Amino acid sequence: MSEEEKPKEKPKEPVPKDVQEPKPDDLIAKANEAAERLEKANKALEENLKKQEALQVKTLLGGKSEAGIPEMKETPEDYAKRVMRGDL
Repeated sequence: MSEEEKPKEKPKEPVPKDVQEPKPDDLIAKANEAAERLEKANKALEENLKKQEALQVKTLLGGKSEAGIPEMKETPEDYAKRVMRGDL
């Protein structure tokens, strides 16, 4: 290949003086802080999930009992009152 056939590299744009590139140490520190926040959030979510699971187990295993609840039968007097009110 001759020099004319080689692809030319794009010239790099100059970086303005007021824009500073972040230092690698700053990036690492920020990444570590973000990782710590994520770990704390994951731990909190895990605790909440365990609590929800425990409540769900209690609900499922608790069951419902209708024992002790008397069955209400309507007396003729109650029926007459209901009809007179128009609550059919």
